[in-house]
Amino acid sequence: MKIVVLIDNQKSISQPNLFSEHGLSVYFEENDLHCLLDVGATEHWSENALKLGVNVSNIDYLFLSHGHVDHTGGLNSFFQKNSKAKVYASERIMRYKYFSYRHSSRPKDLSPDIETLKANLSRIVFLREDIQLTPQLYLIFNKVFANPLPKGNKFLTISVQDRESSYCADDEIALSIVTSKGLVILSSCSHCGILNIIESCIQTTGINKVAAFVGGLHLIDFESSADEDDVEFLAKTILQKYPNMMLYAGHCTGTRATEILSEVLQSHFKQLHCAIEIYL
Repeated sequence: MKIVVLIDNQKSISQPNLFSEHGLSVYFEENDLHCLLDVGATEHWSENALKLGVNVSNIDYLFLSHGHVDHTGGLNSFFQKNSKAKVYASERIMRYKYFSYRHSSRPKDLSPDIETLKANLSRIVFLREDIQLTPQLYLIFNKVFANPLPKGNKFLTISVQDRESSYCADDEIALSIVTSKGLVILSSCSHCGILNIIESCIQTTGINKVAAFVGGLHLIDFESSADEDDVEFLAKTILQKYPNMMLYAGHCTGTRATEILSEVLQSHFKQLHCAIEIYL
């Protein structure tokens, strides 16, 4: 299985001419299928794809992990460059308006481009529950809440018919791919918490072995040393429960959290960046 990060917060180490931004887009090949998870915040993901030799017009499926604009902002460029792919997303992204209060008391709009979605409804499959798309590929909503949620969620809200409430990430979809080495889980932001998401994927697929987890962890808002302790505890829990799992984390994981994860997990951790290639 081949995975290529088309855009991430971190610049490419080997190709400085590539764009980076606060967003995520991940290309992967599953058997004979060419798939895309998210489209970053702007059209830059597609410009990077061209430079990396990824043929956007040949993509068979686009999966939108959730409605935030740093994962849906490049939708228009996708539809312009690809005329065949089916797009899978939660049905809630058409109803929710998304906001962040992280840097201000005034809300920042994180909503997707609804007009672009409406213009391409015939190509979009809206989901309300898990589906098994192929013998190997599952699209999974979180259903386990035994473990803590990322504290960064407290800055996020949604609005439905002008009624605002906390963001509970019930639109968030993880991809779980069955490989000979175990599950490979792709979760762009992990607003539901990495441990909950892993357990949800195990529950749905019935496979206990996890080979790799790829995505962002939303560990971004350190306010005290207790937050660092929480990340250290998380890393030790991952190592204890999933000792053979590789964690590839980037995007919204946070600088200090990345350092702690690397220190604890050591060879089982790698930071994502633009153009990184992962073979599993």
